[in-house]
Amino acid sequence: MEKTTKLLPIASVCAAVIAVIFRVFQILVAVDYNEMGFFDPNAGFFATWGFYVFLIIAAAAFIFTAIKDNKNMNTAFLCDKNALTPKQTAILGISFLIGACLKFYMLVFKFKGIGLDFLGEGVIFLVFAAIGFVLLGSRKIKSGIGYLMLVISISYTLKAAALFMQDTIITRVSDELILLLSYVSAVFFFLSLGRFISSNEGKGTRHKLLIFAAVSACLSSCASLAGCIAYLIDGDYMKEHMDIHPVSEIGVIILAFAVLFVLYGKKAEPETDKNEDENDSDEMPSV
Repeated sequence: MEKTTKLLPIASVCAAVIAVIFRVFQILVAVDYNEMGFFDPNAGFFATWGFYVFLIIAAAAFIFTAIKDNKNMNTAFLCDKNALTPKQTAILGISFLIGACLKFYMLVFKFKGIGLDFLGEGVIFLVFAAIGFVLLGSRKIKSGIGYLMLVISISYTLKAAALFMQDTIITRVSDELILLLSYVSAVFFFLSLGRFISSNEGKGTRHKLLIFAAVSACLSSCASLAGCIAYLIDGDYMKEHMDIHPVSEIGVIILAFAVLFVLYGKKAEPETDKNEDENDSDEMPSV
C-alpha cells in the first residue's frame, strides 16, 4: 500500500509549536500588566499583532490541509469507534487520565475555597477520570462514554460564559480573550467527540471533530502552555503581574492531539476475524 503523509496532524503540531513561541514572546514583551493587561503601544506591530496574524495563517493552513489531505481523511472516516484497536483505545484512556490529573492539581493548589469554579472543575475531573478508567478497562469504546462528553461540553460552556460576564473589556485583554476562545473551541471539540463515540454522527461530524481538535490544541497551547513556559523564562515577572493561565487546560492539548493521531492511525484487522480463521484451521480434519 502506498504510504501517504498525514498532513493535518503534522500541520496541527507545527501550528501549536509556532503559536506557543509567538505567544510566549507576546506575553513577555508586548503585554503591559500595569495597564490591566492591555498591549504596550510601544512594543511595535510585530510584537503586538504577529501572534494574531499567525493564527489567521494557521486557520488558512488548516482549511488547506483538510482539502489536500482528503484521501487520509476519507480513510479515517471509514472506521467508526468500533474499528479502533485496543492500543488506540488505551491511548485515549491515558489521555483522559492525564487530563484528570491536571484537573486534580488545579483543585488542590489553585482554589482556596469551594465555589462555582471549584465545583465546575471538580465535575470535569470526575468525568475525565471516569472516562479514562472505562477506556483502559475495555478493549472497545462503549457508546455511553459519548454522552459523558455532553457534561464536559456544558461545563466548558459555563466556564466560557462566566469568563465573558466577569470582564466587560475581555476583547482588549489578550490573556482572557485567548482563554475564552480555547473554552469555546473545547465545547465544539467535546460535542463532536461525543457524537463520534456515541455513534450519533451526522454529516460532517468527523470533519468538525478533526478541525476542532486541531483548533483546540492550538488555542489551548496559547492559553496555558505558553504561560507556563513564560513562567519558566521569567518567573519573578510573571508571578508579580499575572495568574490566569490554567495548567489544567494542557489536558485538552494532549487529548486533542491523541484524537488527531488515533483517527489517522493504522487500523488493525479485527481480532475476531483472526480467531475465526484460527478456529477454522484447527477444525479441519487431518488427512
